[in-house]
This record gives sequence, structure tokens and C-alpha cells, in this order.
Amino acid sequence: MNAVLTGTESSMKAIESDMIEEMVKDVNDGSVRIKTIVGDEDSTMISKIRTNIDTNIENIALNKQAWERYPWKNIMLGWGAQRAVDGRKSNLSASGGECTISADKKATAEWRVDLGEILNINRIFIQYRTDEYSWDAKNGHASRFLGFSVIVSNTTEKTDGVLCFKDNNFTLETIPNSINITCPIFARYVIFYNNRTNRPFPAGYSKYAYNELCELEVFGCSKFGYYGENCSIPWYENCQLGLSDIKSGTRQSNIEGIEGQQCNKTHLLEIPHGDPDDLSSILYSFAPLFATLFVISFVINIIFTIRECRNKLRFKNQNKSKARNQQRVTADIDIHEKVDANTEYQELTEVKTTDNSIYDEIKL
Repeated sequence: MNAVLTGTESSMKAIESDMIEEMVKDVNDGSVRIKTIVGDEDSTMISKIRTNIDTNIENIALNKQAWERYPWKNIMLGWGAQRAVDGRKSNLSASGGECTISADKKATAEWRVDLGEILNINRIFIQYRTDEYSWDAKNGHASRFLGFSVIVSNTTEKTDGVLCFKDNNFTLETIPNSINITCPIFARYVIFYNNRTNRPFPAGYSKYAYNELCELEVFGCSKFGYYGENCSIPWYENCQLGLSDIKSGTRQSNIEGIEGQQCNKTHLLEIPHGDPDDLSSILYSFAPLFATLFVISFVINIIFTIRECRNKLRFKNQNKSKARNQQRVTADIDIHEKVDANTEYQELTEVKTTDNSIYDEIKL
């Protein structure tokens, strides 16, 4: 992989000759080593910024869904995240309505675009805000651009992704605008990130972090599983998905421990829409959770149904018991009422009394 930095004509004039020589040396070596911004561990990722632009691939970020962490509070100004993928970059000022502008006085700035699915990315183009002034050390937005990072991921979390580029070396005099960053990889989300959290800041850095993207373009194949000119050649089974050249289908060979491999064999490979390096896709990664939740829900439904049936049976038995008790009470009341209403016994007593009187008279 070779690496060359590009920018506007004015920015190129500002780059000193020793800087250019160092860049050319990096081109000959085939790589630029940079540190990751994710976590505290030091890691490196190969990145390149080049002048030779491949016009056969398309901007797969155009009009895709965009998001930013701290949007400008007045949405009526039209500085939302979507401006950075609307395809317009002729007016690089706030009043031009073509740039994303984040909220002021924030320690971090984060913006991302969702490509819709995991796609084969080749390079990323960034055009930053200039307010239509010359891009040099006197431009107030250069200090805000310094220290930025570009990350690609298959989730919305930058900590799950791969670092494509991290600015650790640019200064107000050397940072270019615009920038092309080559990052050949399969991913769904492209994340722009900057922060002002670790003081003291390098010389020239702004006090706060900003996202002022006038355009971020992602060039690659819009159809997953293809490469080559016009993205018309399918991947073959001997190809290792991951960092790979979009034109030749060759996995990059200048990464330590990885051999270049040409995709020119016989059998086609059915590529799942998941993580290209044999990791599960987001959906598949959540499958065990979904299955567990389904089983738990099913068991809870069974328990609830059994309890309902038991409650209904208990209620039914209680009603039957109440009905039997009511019948017994009613029967007892009826018996007492019949005894009180029995007048034949009283008449018999009167007869006996009369008979006794007659008996007494006869005895006398």
C-alpha cells in the first residue's frame, strides 16, 4: 500500500520540503504507522492518503443516514449531520447550507454515516469547513480539524471498529483540506471522531472538539461480495475477506503476518452478510440472546397459563361450596318454619285437656 497526502493548492504550498520528503519515504516503504484512539492500548493501523483517485467506484455514502452526537441546537439553521453526505461541497461556509456544524464547547465530537449494510470500502474523502477563506495556519477551522480520526465499524460503536486514520502529526501549517484516506476493508459504519479530553493539547489545537464536515464521501462497491472495475467481479473461495484491494481483489500483503492472495480461482464463495473476518454479523451475534428471551417468554407464558387455570378452578370450587352452604342454610330455615307453623299438635293438647276434665267429673 502506498500513501500520498493531497489537499488544496494553497495547502500544498504550505507543506515544507522536509515534510514532503518524509511523505515520499513513507510511500516507498508502503505504509504509515499510526496510533489508535480507542482505549489506552497502543495499536497500529495502515492508512494511506493518495492523489490517484479511482473514478470507477462510487460514493456509497451519498444521501445515506447520518448521525452526530452533539448537533447544533438551532435546527432551523440546517447544520445537521445529513449535510455531510448530501453530495454538495461548493460552498464551505456556515451560511452555504452544505456543511455539518456541531455544538460549541464540547470535549468530544462524533459523526457517523450508515452505509445500510456491510460493504467493500476502498477510500474515504473528507472536505472540511473553511468559511471560504484560504486554508492555512490563519484559518480558524484548521485548529478544529487537527487530531481527527476516522474509524470503520460493523456496529455504531467506535470501540468495535478498526482505525483507518488518526492525525498525530499534522500542524496548522501542514494539515491538508481536502483529504483522501484509503482504508480497504468491509464495514457498515464510517465514523469521524475528534476530542479535546487529554490536556495539555498539542500546539495549534482548538480548546474544544468540533465536527465541521462539509462532505464525507465513502468510495467502494455498492454491492456486497464484489470487487474489480465497476465492482463486477465476485469474490472466490480462496479469498480472505478483510483488508483487500478493491480493483484486484488481492488482500494487502504489506501488513505483517498477512500474505497477499489473488482472487482468481474456480469456485464461487457464498459470502454471508456478516463480519468479513469470520465474526458473526450483528444479527447473528444477538441470536443467542433472542433465543434465550424467547425461551424465557415461553416458560413465563406457560406458568401464567397454569396459574390462571388453577385460579379459575379454585374460584369455581369456591362457588360450588358457597352454593352448597346456601342450600343447607335454606333447608334449616324451612324446617324451623314448618315446626312453628304446625297447629295440629296444639289442637291435640286441647283435646287431651278436655278429656281429663270429663274423666274428673265421672270419678266424682
